[in-house]
Amino acid sequence: FQPLGAAAAKNLLELPPEPLLLYVGRLQPIKGLETLLEAMTRLRQDARLLIVGGDQDEPENGHGEYLRGRVGALGLGERVHFLGAQPQQRLRLFYAAADATVMPSYYESFGMVALEAMACGSPVVASRVGGLTTTVRDGVTGFLVPEGDAGALAERLTTVLGDARLRARLGREATRWAAEHRWPCVAEKVCGLYAELRPAASQHLGHARCTRS
Repeated sequence: FQPLGAAAAKNLLELPPEPLLLYVGRLQPIKGLETLLEAMTRLRQDARLLIVGGDQDEPENGHGEYLRGRVGALGLGERVHFLGAQPQQRLRLFYAAADATVMPSYYESFGMVALEAMACGSPVVASRVGGLTTTVRDGVTGFLVPEGDAGALAERLTTVLGDARLRARLGREATRWAAEHRWPCVAEKVCGLYAELRPAASQHLGHARCTRS
């Protein structure tokens, strides 16, 4: 799988070529979007933020309305856009188009969005919480920042947005790292662990080969 380039993805989505940040996930307080909105006011680049939020069957809990109010209060109405839920095939284009995918969560058990983004070549800037501390390799596939720290988040985003070579390196490493988490690779690792305990399990390794190329 070869990720689509950001410029090509933006063209397909009919987005302008300006710097682009992406958030994907539920519109819930635990996701830390307030921190991201505050960070947007501190960026040194005039970047746009797209919020792809919520499942189509997710009940409205009032937090989405609160966040839209914060966007207006912070003067971000021209730079922050709520797109609602998107089909999975189209979501791949948003990941590819983003200069960085942002996960400002206060907690994440694993961070599937981070893995999806990295598989599409998008660097991830995320909170240093829960499963994100292992899903995102700090300084390699993206960056980790203290949760709730809008200043630290803004600094990292400014760095990523302002350095094309850095984005390219992070994107390449992100794609490689995500490939290690495909099901054949996970199965191979599990079988390998079992084989260490019970040699007879090694016969199953041939059915769980991980192709990393």
